[in-house]
Amino acid sequence: MEELKPGQLVRSLAGRDKDEHYLVLKVIDRRQVLLVNGRNRPLARPKKKNVAHLQRYDRRADIEEAARSGKLTDSLVIKYLKELVPQKGNGRGLVHDEKEGYH
Repeated sequence: MEELKPGQLVRSLAGRDKDEHYLVLKVIDRRQVLLVNGRNRPLARPKKKNVAHLQRYDRRADIEEAARSGKLTDSLVIKYLKELVPQKGNGRGLVHDEKEGYH
C-alpha cells in the first residue's frame, strides 16, 4: 500500500474519533502520522494516529507549500477539508449516509 503524504485526506476508522476526517500534517514513520482538522485537532495539537486505523482518500491539499511559507492556519485546514470531504450529492462519486457511511 502506498505511503500517506502530507495534505492527504483520511478518515478515522477506530477510536473515539471514528468517522472524523483529517488532513495528514506529517508522516512520523510507516505506522504513524500526525493529523489535523483545524477544530478539535488544531495545528498546535495534532493527533497521532496509527495508519492501520485510517481510510485513505486519493485527495490531497497542498499544505506543504503553505507550511513552508508560514501561511498554514487552522482556518486554511478547515477550508481544505470542506473542499475535499465527500458530501451527500456533491457529484464526486461518494455519498455519505449517517447509517451506511460512504457508498
